[in-house]
Amino acid sequence: VHASSDEAWRFILTPVLWNASVDATLTDSGSGGGDLPIDPDYRFFSLENLDDYLSLKFEANRGRFGILFDSLRARYQDETGISIATFKVGTELGFTELSLRYQASDDTGIDLIAGVRRSFLDIDQALMVGTNTEKTTKYSFDWTDPLIGLRYHYAITDRWHAFLRGDIGGFDVSTQSMISVTADIQYLIHDRFSIAMGYRYLEIDFKEDEILYDVSLHGLQIAAGIHF
Repeated sequence: VHASSDEAWRFILTPVLWNASVDATLTDSGSGGGDLPIDPDYRFFSLENLDDYLSLKFEANRGRFGILFDSLRARYQDETGISIATFKVGTELGFTELSLRYQASDDTGIDLIAGVRRSFLDIDQALMVGTNTEKTTKYSFDWTDPLIGLRYHYAITDRWHAFLRGDIGGFDVSTQSMISVTADIQYLIHDRFSIAMGYRYLEIDFKEDEILYDVSLHGLQIAAGIHF
């Protein structure tokens, strides 16, 4: 029975709500210098400045091997106006990640992880004066980096499980450095459904030509897992 269980594929689809705070700066010295601060005071639970949001995880496991997918897309927009002009700033950032995992041994809950993460950043600024046509300026960046890491799983009881994951990436391929740390507590309601709560920290330092982008996202997250 144990052997046939290991040979079967198991899947987990997990929508995630990440109450991340964003601290980022974009420097474009090629367009005259100066910084473009990205400080929307974004909080998902308060919906402040939030325009669009999607975060999904997917995991496929068979024995010691597994495939991990993770994604985030968040867009927020702020608008200011005076009597004759309206200024809007929209920021969209996120990533998609695909990794492979391998359990080091049957006696430990340690997984070795290796994969790639594609990150992107879009900033659009729109100015409209009176009834004139809106003038829009847009910056778009995307890059792909390798990553390596570890994930530790500890079964507290049959229903309660703890997960700790950390990975690093970049290695000057596209990003100078990239750090991600996640800690979660999961509760299995039954074989088909689980809930989890934890904390995640993600930091990216990206530089290309005269573009410098530093961002950190950190905060609590909750998730609902569908197991099949």
